[in-house]
Amino acid sequence: MGRDGGQPEPPVIVVLSAGGPLEREVVAGIEEEGVPYAVHAASTGDTESALCATDLAIEAAQRSTLQVGVGLGVSGDVCVHHARLTGPLADLTSGSATGGETARALGHNAARIVVGLPLKRVESRSPRTPIPRLG
Repeated sequence: MGRDGGQPEPPVIVVLSAGGPLEREVVAGIEEEGVPYAVHAASTGDTESALCATDLAIEAAQRSTLQVGVGLGVSGDVCVHHARLTGPLADLTSGSATGGETARALGHNAARIVVGLPLKRVESRSPRTPIPRLG
């Protein structure tokens, strides 16, 4: 895809957000790793189920020239997705009880996927949606 004028899209992690206080923490984690990103609001016309973090992250990864996307769901959950990975590390997800520290670590991990660094350990705060333990 190109922008108007035929210029290619800049390489960025795409963050699709349904809003909420964790957006700032996720973005801070990405910034701290030095990887560019673009935040886009999720369509408010979507149903609540379409605004879940996993669906948003998959869409974000498809939009991203780096193939890495982050979804911030309407319920406060966060998901990181890489368009080409499958299996247990395809999605790094947190539950709806995500705290700022976990959200920031997921931002770090989105950037670390791009630069090829080991992922940070992320502790789940939601008993119903575990995060794979890394590192």
